[in-house]
Amino acid sequence: MCFSATVSYGAATVLVATGTITTLKNKLKEQRMIAAIPFLFGIQQAAEGIVWQTLRTDSAAFLGHIGSVLFVTVALVIWPSWLPWSLYQIEQNEKRKRILKAIGIMGLIVSCLAAWVLSASEVHAYQTGHSLGYTFHNVRRFWPASLDFLLYDIPTLVPFFVSSLRTVKIAGVLVFLGMMVAAIVNREASTSIWCFFAALISFYIAWNVLWVQRGRIA
Repeated sequence: MCFSATVSYGAATVLVATGTITTLKNKLKEQRMIAAIPFLFGIQQAAEGIVWQTLRTDSAAFLGHIGSVLFVTVALVIWPSWLPWSLYQIEQNEKRKRILKAIGIMGLIVSCLAAWVLSASEVHAYQTGHSLGYTFHNVRRFWPASLDFLLYDIPTLVPFFVSSLRTVKIAGVLVFLGMMVAAIVNREASTSIWCFFAALISFYIAWNVLWVQRGRIA
């Protein structure tokens, strides 16, 4: 997340609390995955808070490494699978459900590939402007940068627009705008900045799940 450890920890606290409430209050089995999204973002932001706090502290380098690995694991391994399958669970249109299932399978493959690459790479965090960037040594041995869109953006963005639900489509537009802003503001830290916007968007989803639709997404 951008800015500082304090902001990251503050956001993590609110996100984990929100995600816990949405998960416990939700009574519909098909909404369990989407209700847990704020909680997962909270874990991710807490991890980045650790990275911020230990960035220039040699004595806590190991802790910082754990934070970096946890952040990129959620970003690159969890989300490509979690997002399409959570939207698959709540979709009612059978044709769109089949498309989401296909994207979900692609997401699982991407998650497995990302886990494999991360296991063979060394993750390093560094400050760029007011944000954090992450480098992965040896990652380009496995695929070129030109494939990043196909391998990550499709399973994490396209499902929002496949969904027949208005709330989800609006969230998709917000996620896309967040990606564009992240790329424009600081491409090196686009993952960190995008996750900041996506975390905010998760509040919108949680608000809709619990309070607007009384447990049903429209």
